[in-house]
Amino acid sequence: MTMLPSIGKPATRALQTINITTLEQVAAHDEKTLLKIHGVGPKAVRILGEALIEQGLTFKESPQNSMAPAIDFAVLCDIKCDNAPKKRIIRDYLIAAASGDRAILEDLLEENFIWNVPGEFQIKGREAFITEVLAHLQEISTLEIQTLLTHGKEGSSHGTVTDKQGKHVYYSDIFTFKSNKKDAKISELTSFVVIEK
Repeated sequence: MTMLPSIGKPATRALQTINITTLEQVAAHDEKTLLKIHGVGPKAVRILGEALIEQGLTFKESPQNSMAPAIDFAVLCDIKCDNAPKKRIIRDYLIAAASGDRAILEDLLEENFIWNVPGEFQIKGREAFITEVLAHLQEISTLEIQTLLTHGKEGSSHGTVTDKQGKHVYYSDIFTFKSNKKDAKISELTSFVVIEK
C-alpha cells in the first residue's frame, strides 16, 4: 500500500474521514467525485493524479452516459448493483433523498409509504414524506454508502452523510418493499440517525 502524498491538511483529513488513506484507495474513485468532497480541491487532485501515475495507477474512469440525475455531491459506493435490482433501488433512493429529487422518490416509493424514526416520529404517505425531505434538505459534500443488503421483501443500508462544512450524519436504514418482485417499490422505511455534535 502506498501512503498519500502531501496534499495539505484539509484534503488529507477529508479523505481520511471517508477511510481513504492510500493511493490504491484513491484509484478506486474518479476525479470528479473526489473534487466534490469538502476539503479536496483541484490542487490536491492534481498532486494525487501525479502520484498515481508514478505508481502505475490511474483514477477510476468517470461513468459515461449515466441516466442518474446530475448531483453536486460525491457518492461513494463500492457495491455493484447491476444484478441486484433492490440494491439499486435503495442506492437510488438514498441519492434521491439526499438531493431532493422528487421525481425519483415518487417513482421508488409506494403511495402509502411509511417513514419511522423510532422515538421521534412517524410520517404516513409518500407526499408527506417528500414534503418533509424537501423542507429539511441540506447542502452535502459526500454520501458514503457503506453497506447495501437485500433479501426478499427487506433491505438495509448504513453510511455517512457529510455536509459542506464537514459535519457528519451517520445513518442506518431498514427498508420494506411491497413484494418480493425485483422492481417492487419501497413501502416502509425505518431510520436511525446520529448527528455529529
